[in-house]
Formats: sequence, structure tokens, C-alpha cells
Amino acid sequence: MNNEQIVTEETPRALDGAPGEQLGTVIRYLRQQLGMTQEELAQALGITVGTVSRWEKGRFRPSRLARALILEFARTHNVSVSMRPVRSS
Repeated sequence: MNNEQIVTEETPRALDGAPGEQLGTVIRYLRQQLGMTQEELAQALGITVGTVSRWEKGRFRPSRLARALILEFARTHNVSVSMRPVRSS
């Protein structure tokens, strides 16, 4: 089973927890690299603060469209991220 995750060069390759939690870690990393609050990131992406919070806590996984939006946002702000498949063990 292949799922996609966002991985940054500075993010550890093997993170504990479910893929949603891994995405949350990367979204938090991206936000912190940009010096943004959850509210500022939410406003920039056109979503609610609650959604950003749920993503970062791993309680809610971004949709494919949302992941594409996050990748584009990171690219336009010169924060290095890439998509790669997660292989089940």
C-alpha cells in the first residue's frame, strides 16, 4: 500500500506514528521555517486555523488537493519539500 507524505531534507526519515502524524510534523516544520503562526498559515492557504491545528496534531490528514497547495506554498516560499511514497513494512 502506497501513501504519499511530504518530507523535508531536515525532517528525520523515520518518524514515529501514522502517516498523518508525519504530515503534521512536516506542516509544523514548514510553518515554523516561515515564522508563521497557525492563523497566518491558515489565512495564506485559505483554510481555518482549526484545520491547520488538526493537521499538525495528526488528527486530520490533508486531502490530495490540500497537499498540492501546501507543496506549492512551500515552493513559492523557497522551503525545500518533496513528495515520496511511504512503503509499508
